[in-house]
Amino acid sequence: MLNRREFLRNGAHLGVGGAALAAAGLPARSFAATPASGRKFIFVFAQGGWDPTRVFATEYANSAVAMEPDGALATVGNLSFVDHPSRPSVRTFFEANHADTVVFNGVMVRSIAHEICTMIAMTGTTSGVSPDWPAAIAGADREAFTLPHLVLGGPSFPGSLGVAVARTGASGQLEALLSRRALTWTDTPVGGTMKAPSEKVVDRWMARRAAARADASRSALERSLTQDYAASLAHLEDLKDLAWSIDFTAGADLDAQAQVAADALSMGVSRCVTLNAGTPGAWDTHTQNDALQSPLWESTFAGLGQLIERLRQTPGTSAATLAEETVVVLLSEMGRTPALNGFTGKDHWPFTSVLLWGDGLVGDRVIGGFDPNYYGFNIDPASGDVSDGGEVLSAEAVGATLLALADVDPAEYVDVDPIMGVVA
Repeated sequence: MLNRREFLRNGAHLGVGGAALAAAGLPARSFAATPASGRKFIFVFAQGGWDPTRVFATEYANSAVAMEPDGALATVGNLSFVDHPSRPSVRTFFEANHADTVVFNGVMVRSIAHEICTMIAMTGTTSGVSPDWPAAIAGADREAFTLPHLVLGGPSFPGSLGVAVARTGASGQLEALLSRRALTWTDTPVGGTMKAPSEKVVDRWMARRAAARADASRSALERSLTQDYAASLAHLEDLKDLAWSIDFTAGADLDAQAQVAADALSMGVSRCVTLNAGTPGAWDTHTQNDALQSPLWESTFAGLGQLIERLRQTPGTSAATLAEETVVVLLSEMGRTPALNGFTGKDHWPFTSVLLWGDGLVGDRVIGGFDPNYYGFNIDPASGDVSDGGEVLSAEAVGATLLALADVDPAEYVDVDPIMGVVA
């Protein structure tokens, strides 16, 4: 039997228009498309701290690094990677996508604590109040999207841009709210819901009240808060209509999350989506590093390949396909030590790797690298080349590059230069 997501996807992507939806009893609505200059982003986060030497860091000539004995150096185009018989999806991915891929090696995150590294990797600061890269990107155009930054999994730091960020919830809370199933989750009996006409009257009254309160604000802070509240009410109207236009149920599987992400981007609902690669903390391999990380790398690259193929097959809003207007960011909060510990595991390390794929990149390139101590090299931000007199390849520099790709001024968020050598 055709499920709701398949029905909606077939309708949206095979040309079923508003008249057909109305005939099926479904509400039709036109959602804002991405501005022509607005590039979309999908962040895939591997929580726990991955080991770059199992894919990105080909440190076979470095005696300080414990490489896998059955892995081998491989090169596709200008990209070198670790090829391993238990991770065939890694080779498949690079063979199919190297031309549009950039790998940053030796990215410094300045800490070995999960929470701090996650904040630095995603925001460039340890303040806890700065918005992360997807929130900053989505927040720049938040009026154009119902759910500017949609978080299906992984970390989120909204900062002052909470109005631009929405989580689907680990147990499908957003979908339950839209379907009103959440009314059955309470121990307190809930009466009947309003009929649609009455609900519209209440919504219009709330919108007018919020606008009046914003106009009568007595301080800049109150004005900002009330304006955000009014914007949220406006998005609520769109969100209600989305109940029959998109299914936000994702789960932990990367391909299932990718389907929701593609739907949200293609329909102009969101500009940024964050996904989770593996269960939270699965990459934190203080014991049995290779046995635990190898299947995680394989499933992540298999899912990443499926995600990109889905983007190539899904209509965009300002281009023929999402692949022509989207950047995918694959990252983790930290790396792992070069040597194995006494439990055949690896502990935390403040240098890691980041992979970018997609539109607007000078692909088929590795930026940075690791020195004999397995520390990251400095680079020239203008060219991206390794340079002793250059700047640290930091998480902030990677974030600044993402902001530049999004046409957001990096200086508003970080005090480092973007790596313009990778921006087409």
